[in-house]
Amino acid sequence: MVIIKNLKLEFSNRVIFENLNLEIKENKITAIQGPSGIGKTSLFLCINSMIRYEDDYKLSGEILYKKNDNYIDLLKLDENQAQDLRKEIIYVSQHPDLLPMSIYDNLNFFAKTHKLENKHERILEALKQVYLYDEVKDILHKSAFNLSGGQQQRLILARALLLKPKLLLLDEPTASLNESLSQKIEEMLKNQNITISIISHFKSQINNIADFCYFLEE
Repeated sequence: MVIIKNLKLEFSNRVIFENLNLEIKENKITAIQGPSGIGKTSLFLCINSMIRYEDDYKLSGEILYKKNDNYIDLLKLDENQAQDLRKEIIYVSQHPDLLPMSIYDNLNFFAKTHKLENKHERILEALKQVYLYDEVKDILHKSAFNLSGGQQQRLILARALLLKPKLLLLDEPTASLNESLSQKIEEMLKNQNITISIISHFKSQINNIADFCYFLEE
C-alpha cells in the first residue's frame, strides 16, 4: 500500500529523520514505535501530505502510494491532488481536533462533505464501533467539547471510520482510554480489514494487533 524510500525530513535546517525506509502493507496493521521526538507523528503527516516541501520544511526521497494498481509518489502531488488523497488517507491525531459543533454534527459535517449515503445510519454505526453510542445517544445535540478526553478520542476515531478510508493513520488512539476500552478498540481495529498504521507506546497493544512493527531511532 505504501512504500517509503530514503525519506528525509528537515525543519528549519534541523534533520527530523533521514534514510527512512519502510513499507505499510495492504490490509495489515503496521506499528511505528520510537522515542519521543524521533519523528513518528511527522512521518504520518508526510504520508497524509499535511507536511509538504514548503515553508521551513524540506522533504526528499519517495513515498509511494498504491492507487488503482499503480504507485504514485505522494511527494510530487500538487495541493489539489493532496486534498483529494486525504479523503482516503486519514490521519487521526492523538489530540482530538473537534469542531465547535454538537457531537452528532461533528460526524454529520464530514458525512455531508463526503456526500455519504445513508448518513444517519452510518453515523450511528460509527459511534457503536468505538463503543461510544450508549454513552452519548441522549446527548447527541450537545457540544462535543463537553465530552471527556477519552470520549473525544473515540469520537474522532468514529469520524475516521465513518469515512471508510483506504489507509488509516492512528497516532496513540487509545492513550486516553482505560484498559477495558483499549482492548475493545484494539479488537475492533483488528476486524476492520483495512490498511492501518499505528503509533503506540504500549508494547502490549503492539503485540496484540500489529502484523509488522518498525522502531525509529537516531
